[in-house]
Amino acid sequence: MSNRLLIGYGSHTGQAESISKALAERATAVGLVPEIRTLNDIEKELDLTTESFIVIVVSSTGDGDAPENSARFLRRISRKGLKEDHFKGLTYALLGLGDSNYSTYQGVPIKMDHQLSFLGATRVLERGEADDQVGLELTVEPWIDKLFNEELNTRFSIDESRLAAAFSSKITLGEAKTAEEKERIMEEWKARAKSEESVEGETTVSPISSISSLSLVDFDYPVGASVRSGADKISGDPNLRVPIAPLPYIKGTLGRSIFRGGNDLPWQNDAPMPGVISTKPLNAVVVSHSILTSLDEALIKPKRELIFELTEADLAYEPGDAFYITPQNDEAEVNFVLERLGCLSTADNEYELSIDPTTTKPCATLPNYLPVKSSLRHLFTYCLDIRRAPGRPLLRFLADSATDGGEKRRLLELCSAQGVNEFTSYVRQAALSLVDVLLAFPSAAPKAERLIENLPRLMPRPYSMSSCVAASGRRLRFAYSIREDAAVEGRRYARVGVQTGVLCDLRIGQQIKLLEKEPARFRLPPLNCAPDVGLYTPLILIGPGTGLSTFLSFTQHIRSHLKKNPEDKECRETKRILYFGCRDEKKDFIYREEVETLKELGVLSTVYLAQSTVEGQPKYVQDSIRANAGEVFSLLRDSSSTPYPARVYVCGDAKGMSKDLWECFVQCAAQTADCTIDEARKYMMELKKGDRYIEDVWS
Repeated sequence: MSNRLLIGYGSHTGQAESISKALAERATAVGLVPEIRTLNDIEKELDLTTESFIVIVVSSTGDGDAPENSARFLRRISRKGLKEDHFKGLTYALLGLGDSNYSTYQGVPIKMDHQLSFLGATRVLERGEADDQVGLELTVEPWIDKLFNEELNTRFSIDESRLAAAFSSKITLGEAKTAEEKERIMEEWKARAKSEESVEGETTVSPISSISSLSLVDFDYPVGASVRSGADKISGDPNLRVPIAPLPYIKGTLGRSIFRGGNDLPWQNDAPMPGVISTKPLNAVVVSHSILTSLDEALIKPKRELIFELTEADLAYEPGDAFYITPQNDEAEVNFVLERLGCLSTADNEYELSIDPTTTKPCATLPNYLPVKSSLRHLFTYCLDIRRAPGRPLLRFLADSATDGGEKRRLLELCSAQGVNEFTSYVRQAALSLVDVLLAFPSAAPKAERLIENLPRLMPRPYSMSSCVAASGRRLRFAYSIREDAAVEGRRYARVGVQTGVLCDLRIGQQIKLLEKEPARFRLPPLNCAPDVGLYTPLILIGPGTGLSTFLSFTQHIRSHLKKNPEDKECRETKRILYFGCRDEKKDFIYREEVETLKELGVLSTVYLAQSTVEGQPKYVQDSIRANAGEVFSLLRDSSSTPYPARVYVCGDAKGMSKDLWECFVQCAAQTADCTIDEARKYMMELKKGDRYIEDVWS
């Protein structure tokens, strides 16, 4: 039997691709010959009906669509007319990735699984459902374990010794530590950490000396389970199963001259990015930066508004479209990392990347988003994500760099099969950054090249515009929230998001670079619809918090049309209902005056307000929907057979809201139609498939 292993992936943010590549590396280590391709490439270049086995790793995007590099594959296998034995000889294993914050969780993997099965293919392993909300690792690692040990081992007759050697390393240790020993080790660590702090008037290379601006807080790691110390069960396990350390493959060459070409470098090497029309940034200048909410210091997530003006050319975009703002890491965090690497003094020197000629990594290539020639400061500021919670492969590599035996042991515990739950609790869900982890493990001193290999790409986040071309021309407007994460649970300094930090520091007149996001379903008019659809379609707009701002691009578009066409009675009388949620209308009802004006002009028919901290009022937008379920579903059902059927648009934070609102609609659909929950769910799914229930949510 051939030892070729076909791996196909559909990846939007790079997670599925990264898992597929790791799977391919393990396959190589056990003597298989992996062939890894995107699912679209497989559909285009291979005849899947002649294949006997394929491993598929695929994710769902936030709006429920297939990732771009797998969408064609899914469309092709979903064509009508394919016979039920089309894939009769094919067997497969499928791992799905998703985020349970979204109502579309696992939608694409489930659909792909069902369609392959319908066409005669046979799934040989239970479908994996990895949830990014609780930690992909909790499902991914056991699923891959099962894939190799139960399926590939049998299919390819893999040598047991190679399988064991390639899949994990066993760390054999002495007997379990007692509680007294753990406490003693913790006190020794505290004393060592304290002695490493910089002394006034003294220059040191300690972890603390370069990050005074981070405002570190003292943190006593508990003697029990924490990022620093494991529970008795794991700390006493003499046979940890840890992953093989990632193979090194990058060589970095430090020059003597200062690197002065940063302004001339293409942003992240002009490397393609999912969801971006072009990676060549648009230049814009800040013309306004204002506060939208009250100045009450107790207010959670205060909100601001930014207005940019494009400096180069006009840009056509539709209401609901979004832009990315190129991110950069906080300077103080970058300095800390560079100092721990022992590179702070040479961080601005020329630095050239190449493939290490001695590497044993198969098919090693430089990540396409890293410039070959730049500086370490440039790489760690603009290209590499040092804020995202380190993954287990990164902890494995950090363990090798730790000189303290206890710290090395704990890092190995966190990346071991036995330590998955502790990793999830104390690293991932605690949202520790690379800096937090390095502070917790002061003896870890990685090499720059190894960190460059193991850190993920620094990705921008999109912001939906609250403006439209017809009303604002070259000016782009959007709102954003500021959420500060406190210094708790192992986080040693308070912080806002990487992108939020960039936005907060912007001043009028400052230049900034934008990336245009590919159009999504969430726009007015919807994709592939005539322009008049946006003017005459009844709308149910649901936008708590900054979700409201996106709908202002819709209303600006309609208001601009009515200003030019005041005789258009049909547009003016079209029903548009807004559901807005905030904590207290006196403190954070953003754009209140604009909303009231839109209602006076007839652009908005009705506005329903929910306030989560005010008694006697609907608490959440779901409560307002329930209270007006009859109106909502009469509008949806009565308009179904008209040229302009009503549409629901949902915009806001996915955490809780997306799923809860979806279930609210299902329950209200059942209540107003006197049908079963299953029938109501089917009706809502039909609305979603027909782009009549459209979400733009983030987590």
